[in-house]
Amino acid sequence: METLRLRRMQEPSRVERLLDAYIAHSGALPDDCYQIRDPSGLPSALRIVLARATEQGDAWSCWARGPKLWLFVCHMSLERSRERGGPVILVRVFDEDAQLHDSGAFRFDSQGSWTRCQD
Repeated sequence: METLRLRRMQEPSRVERLLDAYIAHSGALPDDCYQIRDPSGLPSALRIVLARATEQGDAWSCWARGPKLWLFVCHMSLERSRERGGPVILVRVFDEDAQLHDSGAFRFDSQGSWTRCQD
């Protein structure tokens, strides 16, 4: 994939859209979750994770269901995207205690779904 096109995809708003698409189609959340857009109400440990992510230019999205929280943080890997010929995002998922729950590289495939990269 050409570098200029990939660099444009790395713009924060585009990475946010990729993250939103990943969350919507990955099955990572129960159906009755709701999105938290104002981080001021998050536990302090999660706000620290979010501050670091924001400082590094990562996209984020936080979701809740009762007391359970999921904070998704991601950025696009230019190198992996080039290798695979399409956008690859590196996603980290933190729980309400700011513990890393899952992480991985994911690619949007030609069948229209997100698949975990195996390397």
